[in-house]
Amino acid sequence: MQARSDLAEYATALRSFSRNARLFIAHVIGMDTVHGTSLVLVNLYFLAVGLSIEFIGLRLLLAGIAGAIFSVPAGVISDRIGRKWSFIIGDGVGAALYVITIFSVDQTVLIVTGVLAAIAGTLHGVSEPAFMAENSEPRERVHLFSVATGLRTLSAMVGSLLGGFVPVLAASLADKVTLYRASIFIGIFIWALSLIPALMLRGKDRPTERAVTGLRDIFGAVRHRARVAQLVAVSAIVAFGFGFVGPLFNVFFYEGLHAHTHDIGMTFASGELFVALAALAAPFLVARMTKVQAIVGTRLLAVPFIILIGMSPSLATVSTVLTLAGVAYIVRIVLANASAPIAEAFSMEILDPGERGTMVGLRSTAQQILSGGGAFIGSRLMSGGDYVTPFVVMAGLYGISAVLFWIWFRPVERGAVASALAGASVQPAP
Repeated sequence: MQARSDLAEYATALRSFSRNARLFIAHVIGMDTVHGTSLVLVNLYFLAVGLSIEFIGLRLLLAGIAGAIFSVPAGVISDRIGRKWSFIIGDGVGAALYVITIFSVDQTVLIVTGVLAAIAGTLHGVSEPAFMAENSEPRERVHLFSVATGLRTLSAMVGSLLGGFVPVLAASLADKVTLYRASIFIGIFIWALSLIPALMLRGKDRPTERAVTGLRDIFGAVRHRARVAQLVAVSAIVAFGFGFVGPLFNVFFYEGLHAHTHDIGMTFASGELFVALAALAAPFLVARMTKVQAIVGTRLLAVPFIILIGMSPSLATVSTVLTLAGVAYIVRIVLANASAPIAEAFSMEILDPGERGTMVGLRSTAQQILSGGGAFIGSRLMSGGDYVTPFVVMAGLYGISAVLFWIWFRPVERGAVASALAGASVQPAP
């Protein structure tokens, strides 16, 4: 009976989504297909044209620095021109830069496109959470973040399959580099179709009339400074740990485990599929435990599987190492991301509307620069043949972030629940 009640509540929440929310979800589907394709192929393309792992790490570092520098200005731009045009411009510029990237072998051009793509991605990234928060009511917010994350991930899965299997299916028609380019180009075409629902967005997304004149003006609306700092800190720790391995997962599978492109595509796609299912199930998780419990619990459970991936070459035979690493990768990505929509909704709920954009901007700044730094260090370690240390560092930092999240936000959640109950108790009878 409880499961049936939960499903009915879920269906009611989906039906209540605003027009803007529905159109945004449709846009997400095409947008993240590009992401899934690039996740598998961009680094492999660099290796195929003769570039080194060190170059990949340097490109990630410079992109992270550029995104970090632009994060707070991106939040200001998003406030000024509106969320809709912010993520449309960010997505459009990013897709165009992908086209340039996959048709170039010049290192300077690839560095520049990486930097500009990070800036474009930042403009999109700081706008998306605020857009969803502004186009949902508190009772449906977790559902909207959950559905958007789930469909985004399923789209990335489709992109990963394109990246993994188009080169295999057409292997007799062209060389590897040409096939990588063709696969990414297909993803970009699907992205172009997603512009249609994005351009139809209207309603609550309106730019602010207030001019921003300086740093004091940017941070003037922040009332919960400690809370903002803590949200930024836990995200920064996760980003630093993720950077050691996350942007280089395909390099690890390709160079460390000698996996084929279709194996990598299938592994990544499987991970995205299960993450999507986990994201769509997030409201059921919240129905059975508090948001903080769900966030901390899933992140801590991911830690041993992160270590298992790095240790897989020494724990398995040549014939089974890819299976072991692949299964551990899928479990890790599910546990690490299952609570992502819950965490995003929670962070929006405990902040005032006027400080959400600032927090997202600061968070993006910290995440990008630390993720880039982690990728730079991780690429050096992997280039030297050390594939274990990056995973150990990642696991340790994930564990630290989970513990800090519990210490800092468990009291906040308890206080919010107590306030809500107190407010309900003083309401007049109907």
